[in-house]
Amino acid sequence: MGYAPVTDAAKMQKLLRQQTAIARFGSFALRELDLTNILGEAVRVCAEGLGVAFSQVCRYRAENNDLVVAAGYGWRDQAIGHVVSRADMSSPQGRAFTTGEPSICYDLPPSYAAHGIVSIVDVIIKADDGQPYGILEIAADQPRDYDQYDIHFLNGFASVLAEAVSTAARGAALKVTVDQMKSLVEEKDRLLHEKNVADLRLRQTQKMEAVGQLTGGIVHDLNNILTVITGTIEILAEGVADRPELVAITKMIDEAGVRGADLAQRLLAFARKQPLRPREVDLNALVTEAANLLPPALGENVEVHLMLAADASRVLIDPCQLKNTIRNLALNARDAMVDGGKLTIETGNAVLDDNYASMNGDVTAGNYVMVAVTDSGHGIPACILDHVFEPFFTTRDVGKGSGLGLSMVYGFVRQSNGHIKIDSEEGRGTTVRIYLPQAVGAAEPAEFARPSRVEGGRETILVVEDDHLVRTFVVGQIQSLGYATLAAVNAAEALVVIDSPTEIDLLFTDMIMPGSMNGRQLADKALQRRSSLKILFTSGYSDEAIIHHGHLDAGVLLLAKPYRKSDLARMIRAALAA
Repeated sequence: MGYAPVTDAAKMQKLLRQQTAIARFGSFALRELDLTNILGEAVRVCAEGLGVAFSQVCRYRAENNDLVVAAGYGWRDQAIGHVVSRADMSSPQGRAFTTGEPSICYDLPPSYAAHGIVSIVDVIIKADDGQPYGILEIAADQPRDYDQYDIHFLNGFASVLAEAVSTAARGAALKVTVDQMKSLVEEKDRLLHEKNVADLRLRQTQKMEAVGQLTGGIVHDLNNILTVITGTIEILAEGVADRPELVAITKMIDEAGVRGADLAQRLLAFARKQPLRPREVDLNALVTEAANLLPPALGENVEVHLMLAADASRVLIDPCQLKNTIRNLALNARDAMVDGGKLTIETGNAVLDDNYASMNGDVTAGNYVMVAVTDSGHGIPACILDHVFEPFFTTRDVGKGSGLGLSMVYGFVRQSNGHIKIDSEEGRGTTVRIYLPQAVGAAEPAEFARPSRVEGGRETILVVEDDHLVRTFVVGQIQSLGYATLAAVNAAEALVVIDSPTEIDLLFTDMIMPGSMNGRQLADKALQRRSSLKILFTSGYSDEAIIHHGHLDAGVLLLAKPYRKSDLARMIRAALAA
């Protein structure tokens, strides 16, 4: 539809103002993507373009089939978001929305009269998708006629506004999509990081397991050798008691054997193959006792502070091994504080949840009791932090330590069904946190009375030991105590003896032997044949056959290698009396 050329100067000025308004708003809409800002600018520019005091945009709500004021110029703020009209022929806005044609109205509802408004014009805001966005309305508080140029301006302005609304909607949708993609990327990165951390910890755990298995096997053979060495040195010492120069040599050999046995015990602790005797323990009392023994070992330059939680639960743990653990951690802390410092030992209850357990593959979620040892030392470099629990790993100078202190701690905690965590930062000290299982109705195991002197007897003992040197030594020691002995190399030979009519009072068997049966299986079969037979196990390497959940099975007696004659005599009597 064409319009007659404009010749009137006033009309020309009005038309120019209207076109300028459309151009100004279009330029603004190109730079702005926020819908609220676009609507606010639209009602202002539209009102100014037509020289009226009021303008508003009403958004269509399909779910209610109504039109709600989304932005307004000249109106009170309370109108925005609250004033609603029906999207049908019952309202001026609804008529324009329903017919799609501009609606000029002079017969207005009372709400307009309250503002002094005498006329309104409504035009539809059409969207690209065919669903109208709503209505653009201008209102005049002075009598005026609306000509074709006014309607043309409003339609044109509504078209520009519709495009701006669509662009803002697409921009908002794009932003949502981008945000979702960013969130997905961040989540992917987080999951990948967690997987890498979990994989690294799994590999570290598997490596420690493999080293532990290897260590346990080596210690088994080492303890067999040490059993013979320490035992025969006792015999030799008795034989040369009247020759001081030889006594000194036997003492030196004996001390070397003790050091070897201590080294073997440390390796067993790391390998989680040491026999534990867990009891229900008052953790605070045990930590206090352990801390009272530290000052002589730590020196005057190290201050020891205790932070004991009054509500700390009791723990199920081997108390002697836990005290050794605290001592080992304290000694490591001392070495990290070259010029002295502060050592803090803290206790408290802790909950390790499923999320923590998922990030630490060796943890079972649940309630624990924590012991934390913190020093103010030089800290541990991040590059070696994952290696500190490995056996023989040390940052000390050669000859300044075996590198087994933290390995023992690691093995003891893991064998006790606990968890250990180390946090450190160079220049800011180190904290080692040990999480121990809470005691739940745990009973303390019975302790056997120790005789004050070496006792022998006249009973008959069947010795089952595959190592020739150990078997020869043990048989000799037992015979020296007055007992009658029988010997077998493996379970098969032992069962032949057990099936014979020979009287046997005690089966003294190694746990690990060649063949299809270990010591526990041999004992079970032996008891099926002779229900009154007493059993005493020995081993240089405790395995799952008689140790479960970190401690010996009920009623099981174990003499750990290496041992002395007095230990052998005591355990034989305890087994025969059991």
